[in-house]
Amino acid sequence: MRMNTRMKRIGLGITFVLLWTQASLALARGGGGVGGSLGGSSGGSVGGGSFSGGGASGGGLGGFFPMPFFFFGGSGGSGSGGILSLLFLIVIVYFVYKTLRSSRRWGQGRSSKGHGLGTGGWDDNSNQQPVDLNGKPITNSDSLQRFGKSINFTRENMRYYAETFPRWDRDALIGRVRQVFFWLQDGWSRQDLSAAKDYLATTLGNKYEADLQAMKARGERNMIKEPLLNTGDIEFIHSQLDEQTQHFMAMVSASLIDYTVNTSERLIAGDDKHRLYYTEFWEFIFQDDKWLLVNIYQEDAIEVAKIARGEDE
Repeated sequence: MRMNTRMKRIGLGITFVLLWTQASLALARGGGGVGGSLGGSSGGSVGGGSFSGGGASGGGLGGFFPMPFFFFGGSGGSGSGGILSLLFLIVIVYFVYKTLRSSRRWGQGRSSKGHGLGTGGWDDNSNQQPVDLNGKPITNSDSLQRFGKSINFTRENMRYYAETFPRWDRDALIGRVRQVFFWLQDGWSRQDLSAAKDYLATTLGNKYEADLQAMKARGERNMIKEPLLNTGDIEFIHSQLDEQTQHFMAMVSASLIDYTVNTSERLIAGDDKHRLYYTEFWEFIFQDDKWLLVNIYQEDAIEVAKIARGEDE
C-alpha cells in the first residue's frame, strides 16, 4: 500500500514537470522572455518542416502538443494568449497541489488503521491501537473506570494475602489466568476438554462438556482462532480468603476470531475474517491445591454489578 502511494506521488511529480515545461513553451508563443529564447533556439535547430512546417516561434510546437495552453496562444505574440496560458497553469498547479495533499492524508489514514482488525493492539509486540470496523479505537478504559475502586481495593487485598500465602502472588495469578484462557480456547475448538480437571471446576467442566456434545450432535463446530490476552489486559476486581473458601475474579479484556462451521466446514455463524474484542469476568476458586475456573460472567451479570457498586468489598 505504501509503495502504491509513493508511485502515485512520483507520477504526479512527473506530470507537474511536463505541464510546467509545456506551459513555458506556451508562454514563449505569447512573447515571454524565457519562452522567447527557448523558441528561438528551437526554431534555429528544428526549423524547416520537421514538426509542422515551421519553426518553434511560428506555431510549429502548437500543432504538435495537444495541450490547452497552445490553443490559447493562437497566433505568434498574442498578449491575451499568454495571460490565459498563465492562468491555466495556475489552475493546474492548484489541482496538483490538492491531489498531493489528498494522497498524503489518505496514506496516513490507512497507515493508522493498518493493524486495526488484524493483529490489533492487544499483542505485546504491537504498538498499534486496535480499531473497530468504523475506525473507532477499541479500549477497555470504560471498564477500568467503572471498576477503578474495586481494582485498587483488590490490589491491596491480594498483596496482604500474598504475604502469608504464595499462591496469592499477583504475577503468578496473572500467569494462571492466561494459562487457563489459552487452554480453554484451544480445547473448545478441538472439542476436547479431557484435561478439564486441571483447569476447570467440576461444575463448569461438566457444563462445557455437555455443550460440546450437543454441538457434535447438531454437526456443528465452534472455531476459536488467534486468541490474544496480554498480561496488561487482566485486572483483579475481587478477592476473598476465609476459612471456607478462597476465590478471586479477574476482568479479562481479550480478542479472538470466533465462528461456527458445519460438518462440511461451511460457515454457519460468526465471522471468520474479523477479530472480536470483548471483556469478560472470570472467577477462580482454589481447590485441590490449584486455581480452577469456576464461572465466566458477562458485564451485565448481577455479580459483576454488585462488585462495581462496591457491595462485595
